[in-house]
Amino acid sequence: MVRNSVWALLFAATVASTAAAQTVQTDPLQCWWRTSAGAVRVGEPFTVVLTCAVLETEDATVIVDQTRLEPSVVQFAPYEVLGGSHGADLRTGLRRFFQYEYRLRLIADGMFGRDVALPEMKLSYRVQSKVGQKTSLQGRDQTYMMPAQSMRVLSLVPADASDIRDTSASDTFSDIDQRGFRANLFTIVGGVLFVLAGLMAILGLARLFQRYRKPAVVSSKLIADATILNGVGREISRVQRDRDGGGWTPDLASRALGALRIVATYAIGRPVSTMPASRLLADGGETAEPGRLILKAGWPRGKRIAVSGAVTPQTIVRTLARPGGSAANGARLETVSQALATLTAATFSRDGTLDDSALDEALATAKQLVRRMKFQQLWFMKRLATRRAGTELDNRAWSR
Repeated sequence: MVRNSVWALLFAATVASTAAAQTVQTDPLQCWWRTSAGAVRVGEPFTVVLTCAVLETEDATVIVDQTRLEPSVVQFAPYEVLGGSHGADLRTGLRRFFQYEYRLRLIADGMFGRDVALPEMKLSYRVQSKVGQKTSLQGRDQTYMMPAQSMRVLSLVPADASDIRDTSASDTFSDIDQRGFRANLFTIVGGVLFVLAGLMAILGLARLFQRYRKPAVVSSKLIADATILNGVGREISRVQRDRDGGGWTPDLASRALGALRIVATYAIGRPVSTMPASRLLADGGETAEPGRLILKAGWPRGKRIAVSGAVTPQTIVRTLARPGGSAANGARLETVSQALATLTAATFSRDGTLDDSALDEALATAKQLVRRMKFQQLWFMKRLATRRAGTELDNRAWSR
């Protein structure tokens, strides 16, 4: 009884494993040929590709004997095997695909105008079924027969061809694998270069920020130079409108003189005098007293700042007496000195006579000087002036 029970259990296990293996409804192995051409000449190399799809699931795995498929072993009489390759396997769904590529040629007499078939190929395989977690059951060896593939010698297509078109050369698994490898390599290289470019851009921006960043010190300037020059330009424009409306007066010449002194201070490289305005004018004007200009600084509620310059014709003469100045700058300063003298004489004239043409020329000089000083206060012009000053200082040090 005990022996019969043991045999019954073994038979039940075998039947169960066989039933598990038979749950797969697909073919365990499928193979097909592909040739690079439908017709060849005698001695002409051509390519034959063998592609197979084997079943691989959690319950069953097909194991194919691929030792006889290697290019160094396989035979295709009467064709001569010149070489070949084995591409990387591909997996998708329940299938694993493997592929062999062979290079063949035919050297034989009496084959002209005939169909020469590739010999039939037998593939040995077995199905490995999984029983339990760590136990597998090996199936019996089975044979898959590859059908013969005909090649026409010096003809368009073989007699058993399905159409009259030559098979185009398609990519093999090796080509796909190589292209995938190159694509991944280029993606990695591109990512690394993109990261390096980002780092270089960050470093460049950091250096640019450090170069043009203002020092972290408390600034004593109450108003920016650009704001001062814009205010001087507006004041000179108002003087021009008042002069066109009623002619020159000592008061109008005094206003023009104050504006010219401020811009002339920038021309000789000296700082202008700034201080908070002590009072607000009821009429909303920008001039508080002769020689002083009231400007707004800050936003939205700007503070009133009094701006003035202390440049006289004698100051410009002393500046021109210093060595190292350019001829163009010297001529410009001489013109400014003449304009200051003209406006000073008109402001403090006792007889009340005014030279309109000379005053107009002085006002035109003030306009030109304001435009030039605005241009020189741009950030790139300041950087250029600083670099030139450093170069001149180095040249003087080496000359000594």
